[in-house]
Amino acid sequence: MEAIRMEIIHQAARERAEAPFGARGAIVERAAATLGLSVQRTHTLVTEASRVLRLQAPRQRRSDAGNTAVSEEELILISGAMANTRRAGKWMLACTDAIDMLYEAKKLSTRLSPGRVCVLLRERGLHPEQLAAPRTATQMRSDHPNAVGEMDFSVCVLYRTPKGELLMLDPEGEHYKNKLENYTRVMNDLLVRAVYTDHASGAIATRFYLGGETAENALDFLMWVMTQRVDSNGRAMPFHGVPFKIYTDQGSAFKAASFVNFCAALDIKTERHKPRNSQATGQVENAQNLVERGLESRLRFLDPESITMQRLNSLAELWMHHWNGTKKHRRHGMSRYVAWNLIQPAELRIAPTMEIMRALPSTMAQKRQVTSDMRVSFAFKGQGSKEYDLRYISGLSPKDQVYVTVNPFAFPAVRVGVTDMETGEIVWHQVEPVQKDRFGFDVQAPNLGTGEFRAMPATPADERRQAIAAQAYATEAGPATAQQIEAAQRAKAAPYLGQFDPLADIKATQLPTYLPRKGVQHAAAAPTVEAVRLSVAEACKRIRLALGEAYDPGVYAWLTERYGSDGVPEDAAQALIDSRRQAASADVPKTGLRAVGGGA
Repeated sequence: MEAIRMEIIHQAARERAEAPFGARGAIVERAAATLGLSVQRTHTLVTEASRVLRLQAPRQRRSDAGNTAVSEEELILISGAMANTRRAGKWMLACTDAIDMLYEAKKLSTRLSPGRVCVLLRERGLHPEQLAAPRTATQMRSDHPNAVGEMDFSVCVLYRTPKGELLMLDPEGEHYKNKLENYTRVMNDLLVRAVYTDHASGAIATRFYLGGETAENALDFLMWVMTQRVDSNGRAMPFHGVPFKIYTDQGSAFKAASFVNFCAALDIKTERHKPRNSQATGQVENAQNLVERGLESRLRFLDPESITMQRLNSLAELWMHHWNGTKKHRRHGMSRYVAWNLIQPAELRIAPTMEIMRALPSTMAQKRQVTSDMRVSFAFKGQGSKEYDLRYISGLSPKDQVYVTVNPFAFPAVRVGVTDMETGEIVWHQVEPVQKDRFGFDVQAPNLGTGEFRAMPATPADERRQAIAAQAYATEAGPATAQQIEAAQRAKAAPYLGQFDPLADIKATQLPTYLPRKGVQHAAAAPTVEAVRLSVAEACKRIRLALGEAYDPGVYAWLTERYGSDGVPEDAAQALIDSRRQAASADVPKTGLRAVGGGA
């Protein structure tokens, strides 16, 4: 019966689809009479059958379909306003508020409904939820175990109390994130979990530290990772050695000079991914989650008073050996230790002793000045100072600055870094220490007693000095030869003679024309010098001594009348003496006294 009913409805649907406009109602009415149903119910059934049989004509598209009053630039602005208020996974600014804010700020030409704006944002891929999707990531590979290691720090679920106890954080109670006063009280006492992964095998190493993410903790953890460990039975375990590269985030510990220099000394390349791009070190980030769930989740079942740093790290190493040795990695299908054991001898660089590695941060690359005998000295902690001969390193001259660091793989040899003048890069050379005899002499030095002599290799400074001298004493034939330079210097010839005018710049100076300035005449006059005055008696005494028998006794009366109590100027007395002598030598008859310079 139901099949007959459906056939009647389907037949009516097919007839209605082919009927002209105006005849479709009669077809539905006939079917309603046959089925004993109302015309409205029959119309609904026939319409549904037409949809199932795909007999309905396609809906005509509106002429303005796809057009909107909001421009692409306005949609980008709305999307940006919403996306930049995301916090803790929530959009702090609702679409309605974003539209109202931008419309009132005259940034939108029209105010559309939030529902329509959200539809448009999704159609154009601008909705904040679409923009919050993870960025595309490229899967990277490494050639062998120890080729690349990833390292990271994360806050642990434990903290240390003032009594020294290690207790679990209570995020649902006392240390609830919104109770900041309780949370910040233990911020400086939180334990941090250090995790290291080998990129090729996926092997995981982990330890716990107090004091936060510091360079000291990072160095201690890296040294521990590189050192070979043993299990509880004393068997040597896999996963050790010096990696060729370490990939980290932008943590301050990994950017510290001590960490970077330590890696450079061990020939480990360091690289940090861009900020806010944690998926670049996704392997170690996932390892953090594995340690937290696989190890830290079990700490809640231990007696809090029994948890110490030593026991915690022992448990971490125990879990690490279990996980690496038993759990198969999804990528290569082997346990992590089995995969790491595929390492080849040339790929496994055995780490130096822990003593040497701990001393390395205090003896990192240091600047040294090359001495005149082309040497530098360098002291390694606890080993004393040694000298290193650099004469055969190209590009070096006395007084040059070089970098010197210990080579931990070939101690006591050092690495000497020389800056390439063309590229600016530091080129490292391995140099052995100078071997000395019992008197402290270099065993390779020439023997003075036998007259042996070996000149030092020419340095760049020697070559530059030679080139400068050849130009300074150049002749018409060209640059001067060594003999010509020596002859010119012996003759004390002036350098660059005739090659340029040493006063050319002074002669070429064009001074501006200065306008004369008005001034005021200074009132100062030339100083006058007053001759020393003698008493008449003293003046006559001097004259008598000077003239002897030529002295005229009338001089006293004349001087008294001429100068009186003011005294006789010393130069006047001398002039009188000179005039009497001239008169005596000319045999001029005495005619009485005359004033010096004329007058009776």
